[in-house]
Amino acid sequence: MRDHTIIVGFGTKGRSALQTLMATGLRKDQVIVVDPSSKVIESAAAEGIEGVVGDATRSGVLLRAEVQRARQIVIATQRDDTAVLVTLTARQLNRQTKIVAAVREEENGPLLRQSGADTVITSASAAGRLLGLSVLSPSAGAVMEDLIHQGSGLDLVERPVIKAEVGRDVRDTGDLVVSVLRGHRLIGYDDPAASPLQLTDRLITIVRAGSAEGDG
Repeated sequence: MRDHTIIVGFGTKGRSALQTLMATGLRKDQVIVVDPSSKVIESAAAEGIEGVVGDATRSGVLLRAEVQRARQIVIATQRDDTAVLVTLTARQLNRQTKIVAAVREEENGPLLRQSGADTVITSASAAGRLLGLSVLSPSAGAVMEDLIHQGSGLDLVERPVIKAEVGRDVRDTGDLVVSVLRGHRLIGYDDPAASPLQLTDRLITIVRAGSAEGDG
């Protein structure tokens, strides 16, 4: 397999990540799940998803999942220390792949980034912020919950700038643009630096579910 997605840890977080990816066009035959539980892997296989049983902190296990050819890796382990070790191992085996990892505690986020993760999601604090927002404004909380669930209501998507938009103000694209990704810099829509748009920019937009084309 080549250019596939590896999901390490197939509990609630791993399954939710897969559901979101599939909602944007990822096929089951483009996914390999790695989990230490044979029952979990058997369950994945019953759903038509290839799996590898084993400890993903070990290079041999990740090599069985063909990590060296993977396009992206989602690390959704139960323990933060395991997530760090898996990230270190995966990055050593594939310097180019995109690694997205989840941790429970925010203090472990920097360590994961140092270990090679491109993006780190802190599950405990993210859930806490959503709870707090829902208390302060149930409507705002409902909108955020809608955005989190890909494929229903509103979706948050990333797309390239088209030629007709080059040189224009970010607010004149016809889409509800949240941020502009320019190189490795994420620029807010209200930042004067966001405009004019450049051909190599990518836009983070909010769209009606089902109206967005995949970003490829």
